[in-house]
Amino acid sequence: MDIRIVQFFKLTTSSGLNYYFQNYFASEDKVYNNQNYMFAPFRTEGTTASLNGDNNVLQVLFPNLGITLQMLSLADGNRLSTLVLTTVWLTADGTYTTNQLTEYYIGTGSSISDTTVELRFRSAIDSVSSNFPNRQLTRDLVGPLPLDSQIRLQ
Repeated sequence: MDIRIVQFFKLTTSSGLNYYFQNYFASEDKVYNNQNYMFAPFRTEGTTASLNGDNNVLQVLFPNLGITLQMLSLADGNRLSTLVLTTVWLTADGTYTTNQLTEYYIGTGSSISDTTVELRFRSAIDSVSSNFPNRQLTRDLVGPLPLDSQIRLQ
């Protein structure tokens, strides 16, 4: 059984420019959600959720090409850009299935090497760990609250 996955990459720079790429249909433009996505050979690495509530880094790696460097330059080094990354599973004939996952990210920076351009992102929606208190801090829970800024925990 083959697993076929395409990712649709929509980057909006801090100045409002949009870039649309997909990484499966080589040398083709594909329409997804009424938007045309050009082919770009990129890959994503990293995790964005964990059981501990960490907000880990997602890396998107592009080859070091002129269009990628231009995008990076116009995106102010990928600072404060927004990324909508949609992962869609495909059938054997290349049609989209109903299985899809859309995630939202904020750009935190980039780096360039001789062969790759790395864009770094963090999740726009931070997770909350399972041991996060589900109650509000009230007088009933802690007793009389102090009148000054000195709090002593025992």
